[in-house]
Amino acid sequence: MGRLDKLPPYLFSAIDAAKEKARAAGVSVVDLGVGDPDRPTPRALVDVMAQAIAEPAYHCYPAQRGDAHLKLAIALWLKKRHGIQVDPTRQILILVGSKEGLGHLPLTCVQEGDNVLVPDLGYPVYGQATILAGGEPRSFSLTPENGFKPDLKELDSLIDDRTRLLFLNYPNNPTGAVVDSRFWKELVALCSRRQVTLVNDAAYLEVTLDGSRPTSLLAVADPATDRVIELHSLSKMFNMTGWRIAFAVGHPDVVGDLARVKESIDSGVFTAVQATAAHALGEAFEELLGPVMEVYPRRRKIMVDALSKAGFEVFESAATFYVWCRVPAGESSVDFCSRALDEIGVVVTPGPGFGAGGEGWFRISLTASDNDIAEGARRIGDWR
Repeated sequence: MGRLDKLPPYLFSAIDAAKEKARAAGVSVVDLGVGDPDRPTPRALVDVMAQAIAEPAYHCYPAQRGDAHLKLAIALWLKKRHGIQVDPTRQILILVGSKEGLGHLPLTCVQEGDNVLVPDLGYPVYGQATILAGGEPRSFSLTPENGFKPDLKELDSLIDDRTRLLFLNYPNNPTGAVVDSRFWKELVALCSRRQVTLVNDAAYLEVTLDGSRPTSLLAVADPATDRVIELHSLSKMFNMTGWRIAFAVGHPDVVGDLARVKESIDSGVFTAVQATAAHALGEAFEELLGPVMEVYPRRRKIMVDALSKAGFEVFESAATFYVWCRVPAGESSVDFCSRALDEIGVVVTPGPGFGAGGEGWFRISLTASDNDIAEGARRIGDWR
C-alpha cells in the first residue's frame, strides 16, 4: 500500500462538502465548524502591508530561512512576552503557516520503521505527516478524566528506540485544555531521558478568554540544549489565516534540520508579509491583540449559556476559540453532527475527526459572526 493510500479522509473536506450540499438545497446554514476568524486582519496591519508591498526590494525571492528583521522582532517578542531567550539566527525559522512546519517536521528525522507519538485528540496533520514521511503514528490518549492531558506513564510505555518525535498542542485544539509549567518540566525530562524530540504546536498560545497567559514549552525547557521545538502562528493572533505566516523556535539542530527540508520544498514567505509580521510583534503587539481577542469571551458565554440551558455538558476552558461539548447519550458524534446540519442547519465538528478519543463529543467554533453565534446558540438550545 502506498503512503497516500494510508491517509484517512481529511475531516474538513467532508464537512465542506456536506455544508455546500445543504446550501445548494436551500438550507440557511450557520457554520460553526472551521476555526477561521470571521473578522478582518487589523487595519493597522493592512496599512503596513500596503506600504510594504510597494517596496521593490521585497519583490525578489525572500531570505530562505526568514528575514533577519522579523527574526529579531520574534526574539524580542519572546523575551518580553514569555521570558524566553533565543538566538534569532540559529533558533528561529519563518514558516509558510504553522501547518507547513508541522507537516515537514517528520521529514527531518523519520525513516521507514520509525514511529512518532501523536495525541488522540489532536490535529490530523501530525499523524498524516508521519505517514507521508514513512513512519508509524502511535496514538496516546487525552481523556476528560485527566483534563485532556496525556498520562506520562502511557507516553513512557509507548516510546522505544525508534520513536523520533512527540507532538503536543497546548492550548489544545479541539478541547481548549491548557497545561502548566510543572507538566512541561516533567515531559521535557521524560523526552530527554528517552531521546525524543518534543514538539508543541502553540498556535493558540495567545488565544485566551480571561486575560490569562498559558505557559510556553520554551519558558520551561532550555531551547539551547533540550531537543524541543515550538511553532507559533500569527493566524489566530491577528486574524491572518490567509496570510500564511508563522515561525518555529527551538533547539538549533532541530530548527536547522527543518530549515534544510524547507530549502528543498519552498522559497520562503513574501518579504512584505514578513515585514508586516515584524510590526505586529513589535511595540504595537498588545494594542493589536486586545481587540482581536475581545469578541471571544462574549461569544463563548452566549454559546455556553444556551448549551447549558439545553442540558449539554461543556468542558470548561478559558483558552482557544472553541467549545468542546458532549453528544447526548445514545448517539454517535457523526450522527449527532449530521442531524444538526439536516434538522437545524448548524455545522459543528464531530469529535472523532480529531481521533477515536473524540467519540461522544463535538466542537463548536466561535469564529463566526456575532449574529451567527447568537442564531446558532438559539437553534441548538431550542433543538434539544
